Amino acid sequence: MGRINRFILFVAMLSLFQSSGFGQKTEKEPELVYRVNRKLELPVTLGLVGGSVFGYKHLANKEGVSYEQAISLKADDIWWFDRPATKQDASKRLHAHNASDIILNSTVLLPALLGLDKNVRKDWMDILILYGQAHAINSDLYILNSALISRPRPLNYNADVPVEEKMANESRNSWFSGHVSSTAAASFFMAKVYSDYHPELGNKKYWLYAAATIPPTLVGIYRYKAMKHFPTDILMGTVAGAASGILIPQIHKIRREESAWSFIPFAGKIYGMQISYTIR
Repeated sequence: MGRINRFILFVAMLSLFQSSGFGQKTEKEPELVYRVNRKLELPVTLGLVGGSVFGYKHLANKEGVSYEQAISLKADDIWWFDRPATKQDASKRLHAHNASDIILNSTVLLPALLGLDKNVRKDWMDILILYGQAHAINSDLYILNSALISRPRPLNYNADVPVEEKMANESRNSWFSGHVSSTAAASFFMAKVYSDYHPELGNKKYWLYAAATIPPTLVGIYRYKAMKHFPTDILMGTVAGAASGILIPQIHKIRREESAWSFIPFAGKIYGMQISYTIR
């Protein structure tokens, strides 16, 4: 899955932000967008990333299906929505697998482009901490699911795939797609951070979120063609990754606008309180 490569890309991104941040001064420093406790969150983030590395090693050694399962699994036993994933052209699975790796590793580094924005660049340390958290939490969620749920991959149901490949390690790691979730975490994180630093975008920010769906969609297509995942695995991976990429920055975002909640007490013939929430 290229986990070590993704870790190397993360370190490279750190170097890009750091090198671009030196010597940059502005006459007026913009207000902070995120509140990050570096002394606490940096070591916690590094710990989460380290834990993910060990978790991935555990999944890599997870035993595949038994010989009896390999020769007895039937596509007809699968939900109709997922069943077509088992009927791919087995001769193209390796090419599709490699293509998904390339897109994944490229997308993980994509948020480094945020360093081209001077307002984002001045907070490079905070952004990297948040990015590390988003990926680590996404990875931990994927590892937990894959460790607890042993779902055979679609290739296990295809007669053209050798039995030895069906019995290989990780052949029961179908739920859910880690490739897709990691890609979604990166692309949606980038969209979220850029739109938070540019509130003047208004509703145009949703075009950024629409663009953020492209990388995980492409990865999902190739993982499907590689017979590594079912459609439900891909959909869940997209949701999990997007949630991590959006919620981590959102939790740290500094609120400056008035509260969306309002509480208005009233008295007269009856006593009570009107509670309302304004959707923005």
